[in-house]
Amino acid sequence: MEAALTLEQWLGAELYRLLLVFCRVSTAFMLLPGLGEAQVSVRVRVPAGLLVAYCIAPLAGPAPAMPGIWAAAAAVALEVASGAFLGTLSRLLLSAVQVAGQIIGQSIGISNAFVFGVGPDSSAVLGATLYAACLVALFAVDGHHLGLRALADSYALVPLGMPLPSAAAARSASEGMAAAFRLAMQLSMPFLILSVLFNVALAGINRALPAMPVFMIGAPALLMVGLHLLEVTAPSLVSEIIAAYGAAIALRP
Repeated sequence: MEAALTLEQWLGAELYRLLLVFCRVSTAFMLLPGLGEAQVSVRVRVPAGLLVAYCIAPLAGPAPAMPGIWAAAAAVALEVASGAFLGTLSRLLLSAVQVAGQIIGQSIGISNAFVFGVGPDSSAVLGATLYAACLVALFAVDGHHLGLRALADSYALVPLGMPLPSAAAARSASEGMAAAFRLAMQLSMPFLILSVLFNVALAGINRALPAMPVFMIGAPALLMVGLHLLEVTAPSLVSEIIAAYGAAIALRP
């Protein structure tokens, strides 16, 4: 029969569990889409992390006894690694829209070395615009709840204070990178085909009429056709990104 804990022992164990949960949650909040953006103030992110950690702590398993200083530091490091891994996986899928935006911009002539980016990371204008649209759609359909649910469910896969399973983590990271690259290419493929066909047509016109300023006529035409194609495909592009994010972030034990 287990001996009853004193108030001091129980309180220390509960605070230690809350600390470990907060380390995983706050690290994930630094990388989760929307919550981990540079525009979100630390004064908002830290209280939100504390509130979420307080709610998730009872789901993280029984409160462990307070260990020594080195064992506690090791457990904190493991929780930080788990949170960073979960946040990286979630951001990896949404980064596909920025890659797709960069490819689309270069294909239709809206992105070049003389166009400055936007945001603190100087990202491409079109990629940043599509990324912002995906974030708005994600919060509109309560997609950010998936990230919070994944944090709560992660304790069934990686118990409190335990290391990540290296084989499963490596497989998930490689599959996430492959899925992000494949999704970026699929989303930008219509624009790549448009660019190839348009440039082939311009080459034929230039061959037939060498004196004609093909570039001065073709570049605006390519831009107008590309923007019209983007207007038609943008809703499907955003919905595909959100669907892929939802399928990837839904963790199951």
